[in-house]
Amino acid sequence: MISRRLLCLALAGALTFSASGANGTFHAPDTLVLHDGRPIHGLIIKNSVDSVLMQEEFEENSYNKGDIVRILDEPDLGIAFTDIERKGTLPSWRVIANDLRTHDTIKSLVEIPATAITVGDFKNVPYLSFRVNGDIEMNIYGDPENPAGLELGIYGHRAGDKKLQHSLLSYLAGYLTTRAELAALYSLGFKSGLKKAGDITFEITPRTAPDAYGAWWISLYNVKALDRVRLTDAKYAALTKPVHDVIDSTGRVIGGSWTGKELAQSERLMKLHGNASILPRGFYRDAKGDFRILN
Repeated sequence: MISRRLLCLALAGALTFSASGANGTFHAPDTLVLHDGRPIHGLIIKNSVDSVLMQEEFEENSYNKGDIVRILDEPDLGIAFTDIERKGTLPSWRVIANDLRTHDTIKSLVEIPATAITVGDFKNVPYLSFRVNGDIEMNIYGDPENPAGLELGIYGHRAGDKKLQHSLLSYLAGYLTTRAELAALYSLGFKSGLKKAGDITFEITPRTAPDAYGAWWISLYNVKALDRVRLTDAKYAALTKPVHDVIDSTGRVIGGSWTGKELAQSERLMKLHGNASILPRGFYRDAKGDFRILN
C-alpha cells in the first residue's frame, strides 16, 4: 500500500514534516510553469482536458491549460507530503490526497459539494467531500490539515462488495499507529459496529441505515476533536447555502462556487432531491496560518 511505503521512506530518514516542512517553508509535489514564467507550486487535485485544479499553500486555484507551458508532477514525493501520524490523530488531507492520486487503482479524485449535516457525531462540523472513481465518497471533517474525522463510503452496486470494503479498511489501516487501533478497526467486520481505541472511534454504517444515503461507510473520528471544531447552529447556518440558491430547477448554476456537474456528483444531494444546504468550496490557511473556510 502506498501509505505504508511512504511511511517506510520516512522512517528511513527521508521524512519531512507535512506540507509546511521543518523550516516553515511550503513544499509541494507538483509545479505548473505558466507562459509568463511563473512557477505555481501545490498539489494537483484535478487535471482535466482544459484546466488544472491546484491546491496551493493557502487556497485552491484553477488554471486554464492554455496558460500552462509545462506540468511537473512527481508521483513519488513522500518527502513533501508525508508525516508520521501521532497516536490518536488522523493524517492531513494532503497526505491522503497524494496517496490516492499516486495509487494505481485511483482513476479520478474530484472535490464535490459537502451537504450540511445537522445530526449525529458530525453535526455542524465543516468538511471536505471528494468523489473517488465514481462510486466512492471520501469526507474529511474539521481542519483538513489536522482532521477530526475521516470516512469512506461506497455507493451503487458495489456498496456490498466485500473485496472493495476490505480494500478500504486496509487502506485506512495504513494510517494507524498502534496495535489497539488496528485491532479495533479489523474487529468491526463489514456489517455494522462501533469500537474505540484510545481517542479514535471506528464505525461501520451499513447502507440500510437512515443516515447512510444508500452507501456503506467506514468512519474514523476523534470525538473530542470534533467537539473542538463544531460550529454553533447559527454559525453553521450562516456558512451553508440552500442548493436552490446555487442551481435553479432547470439545472442552471445561478451562484456559488460549484458547477452543475460537480453538484450532480454528490449522491447525498441527489438522494435529497436538492432539498439540502451545501458548504462553500474548500478550506485554506491564511497568511498567519489560521484555518479558514472559503466564502
